[in-house]
Amino acid sequence: MPLDVRKVIRAAALRARIRAGRTETVILVAAGGGTTGTQVVPEAAWRDRHDAGPTPVAHGLVPGVAGRTTGGGTSWDATVELPGSVSLPADLRYVARASTEAGIATARRYAVVDVIRAGLGTGGDRWHLRLRRLA
Repeated sequence: MPLDVRKVIRAAALRARIRAGRTETVILVAAGGGTTGTQVVPEAAWRDRHDAGPTPVAHGLVPGVAGRTTGGGTSWDATVELPGSVSLPADLRYVARASTEAGIATARRYAVVDVIRAGLGTGGDRWHLRLRRLA
């Protein structure tokens, strides 16, 4: 059953209330063609899967890979939800958990495993990125 405009507005308002006070600033780092670029993204909702350190092995269902991940049956350590207005670069390399570009060198960095467009409306209203922590 499709949602009418009123229900979409209500769902968006509820999502905004849930996210209030739970967001932080992250930096997207892209590299391609011999150049590196950064994009500061405020209002990112961060979720760590566990605190056991980086996932040491790729997903256990990948052919030719023995063993399982330390985090269970998934191959990511964290997820981050970005606003839909963010333009993700095609050559996105990693996400730095820093609030300024000067802090990238000392911040925890996460490789992008998967990018998913989700949410309400045509094409979704937010991005979900699955991330693997870099050692």
